[in-house]
Amino acid sequence: MLQIAFIRENQEKVITALAKKRMDARAIVEEIIQLDENRRSTQVALDNTLAESNKLSKDIGELMKNGEKAKAEILKLKTVSLREQGKEFSEKLEAYANELTEKMYLLPNMP
Repeated sequence: MLQIAFIRENQEKVITALAKKRMDARAIVEEIIQLDENRRSTQVALDNTLAESNKLSKDIGELMKNGEKAKAEILKLKTVSLREQGKEFSEKLEAYANELTEKMYLLPNMP
């Protein structure tokens, strides 16, 4: 199976090589590239959300230690929201990865 990085960097080469096997691969290659871009941007969003959630958790600990319970409670609510966002991003990421894998298997190996 072709690697996504190779396809991304050599789109025309892949399309041309598969045309020799009598396969019009332009549409599927473009779809694979788009799915990969969606997967990658979702991964970045997930990573940023998790990083922010972790930072807030650390801040909550500091606030609790300093006796600022009210401020800590506000941040706790925000972390709940961030965790829900993280869960949504994780589900989207998994869906993109699964669809990408399915599309990749539609491409034959290149000569």
